[in-house]
Amino acid sequence: MSATFTTELDVINAAIRALGGKHNISADDKTNAAEEMSAAYRLTRDTLIRSYNWNCCIKRDTAAFLEESASLLYQDYKYIYQVPSDCLGIIIINDRFTGYSGTELTERYSPFYKIRGNKIYTRYKPPLIIEYKYRNEDVTSYDACFCKVLALDLAIECCERIKQSTTAIEELRRLRQDALDDALRANALEIPERPKLTGNWLRGRTIDEWGVE
Repeated sequence: MSATFTTELDVINAAIRALGGKHNISADDKTNAAEEMSAAYRLTRDTLIRSYNWNCCIKRDTAAFLEESASLLYQDYKYIYQVPSDCLGIIIINDRFTGYSGTELTERYSPFYKIRGNKIYTRYKPPLIIEYKYRNEDVTSYDACFCKVLALDLAIECCERIKQSTTAIEELRRLRQDALDDALRANALEIPERPKLTGNWLRGRTIDEWGVE
């Protein structure tokens, strides 16, 4: 699939057009719009990657093993690994989806890993294979649907500062939702199957299986 955009500037110009701009900016542009967009770009991109499972921003790798902890504080999670430096969110560990229904406040829950700082604490011995959302800076690898949502997110983030108006934000949010719907239809968003909702009785019988090798 050929790239929709090739540089960050292409995304920024799409965001400016979403705000009603008529002209593209250049790399050395010093206008208010250019500077606001450039300043907001990286945080907006990383937030979008972290918020959803985009096919173009997922990778599979082996987490670096650090040590086996002897601390009583982590006796249930004694194998410690390094979170990859480009990781923006873990999706799967050793082919097990890390989702949680979260529907019952009283639901017993014993996760098979925890993240503390930049380390993964888990019950799994090495190797630890993870699939995760990563900080993809290669614009040429972006899916067209991702580019569209990113441009709209950037427009929403900068709308008030550039246009000195909040009235356009709601329309931009509507367009963003339409763009997300398009991404789902195109399967640009990877949506893993969520755990089935269960009552406490059933989960109480199965919870100890989490993390068992």
